[in-house]
Amino acid sequence: MKSEVLISYNDKICFRQCSLANTVNSLTYGNCTNFYEKEENWKRHYYCCQNGIHLHCIKHQEQELKYDRPRGYLLCPICNQEINVDDIDEIYKDCLKILNIPMLKSAELIRIDDWYVPEIKKKTKLDTNYWLETDVKHDKQNNTVIVLYVGKKDSSEKVQYFIKPEKCQLSHDHKDLDPATILSKIEVTLKDRVISEVYDEEK
Repeated sequence: MKSEVLISYNDKICFRQCSLANTVNSLTYGNCTNFYEKEENWKRHYYCCQNGIHLHCIKHQEQELKYDRPRGYLLCPICNQEINVDDIDEIYKDCLKILNIPMLKSAELIRIDDWYVPEIKKKTKLDTNYWLETDVKHDKQNNTVIVLYVGKKDSSEKVQYFIKPEKCQLSHDHKDLDPATILSKIEVTLKDRVISEVYDEEK
């Protein structure tokens, strides 16, 4: 039998996830001790009543704490210690946050300086070996952002440009292809200026 994993919540409580946690349409209740049954497609399915979280005594870890909702406390059947609880549902949520910690420690941090709200998206067919797609959006300051994608046919790799007319800016995403591998020049004509970039293929 696979041993259970108990995680410390505080100096009085530890907790575990039951076999119904993160499951859908389970046909058995497994090691869950507080579940409800639901008939679905002529089959009996089981769901945990407490988000898959079960609280145990930190001193007697084999003992699941009994919850007295009217009186608002948890009780260990061995040491009879009463643990006052203001909101049991908040404890369940806190336990779920603790379970997320190991996953989030290795998460990739992505910093986004602008929020883009999509407005218009269009893909243009070209009689060449290239494809072109445009996306017109607005950022959090309500400035227009034209996203221009250029790539070779039969390939998902692309050059991605950001054109901001109000700020008179032209930039490209350095995580994508080097523009010189596809384009020799890009030119953006605005009402008061022309912005252009010329690429040296021999660079």
